[in-house]
Order: sequence, then structure tokens, then C-alpha cells
Amino acid sequence: MSAIPPISCPMCGEITQWKKVDTAKKGFSVGKAAVGAALLGPVGLVGGALGKKMASYYCGKCGFSHEYKV
Repeated sequence: MSAIPPISCPMCGEITQWKKVDTAKKGFSVGKAAVGAALLGPVGLVGGALGKKMASYYCGKCGFSHEYKV
């Protein structure tokens, strides 16, 4: 899982067929829950339920796909 999606496919370098195919929120974030609990007490644990926003990219030329945190 990488932080910033590249502008071209990291495997073959294709630019025009490298596309974002899906965006979703994933899972429970332990880090956000810990920070929320430290700042706001038990109510802050809810912050961990916010999860991470992920984007899936796919290359139509070589078939490579990967999820990136956005």
C-alpha cells in the first residue's frame, strides 16, 4: 500500500490506460482510535471507525493493479 498513486503504471510506464477503478473506505484505524482516545477519552475511540480512504488503480496494457491511500 503506497501513499500517492503514480501518474503512470509502475510496471510498464503506460499513462493513457492507467486508470482509477474504485474508491472505498477500508477498516478500523488503530492509530486514529488511539489518538482520539488520548484527546477525547472513550468517545474518541469512535475516530478509529473512520478508517482509511483507498483508491484502486488498474493498467489496461499490462494488467497491473494496486491500492493506494488517498
